[in-house]
Amino acid sequence: MGVITIEVPQKMKKVYRIVSEDSARDVINELDKIVKRANHVDLSAIVGLWADRPESVEDIARDLRRKSNSRVKNA
Repeated sequence: MGVITIEVPQKMKKVYRIVSEDSARDVINELDKIVKRANHVDLSAIVGLWADRPESVEDIARDLRRKSNSRVKNA
């Protein structure tokens, strides 16, 4: 016998017993899929902000540093 603990963002306490090894394997596979989807972070929108810019990487970095430094001096 094995034990799987699942933490959910709700106040509850439930216990389930699965007697079939095949059913247990199916449940574990489904849980793995859910966890993988939840942990996947899509950064394409963030990266898209910097895509296809006419400036070079150095120009963008220099501009960001200049803006950051001017905020520090004006704060």
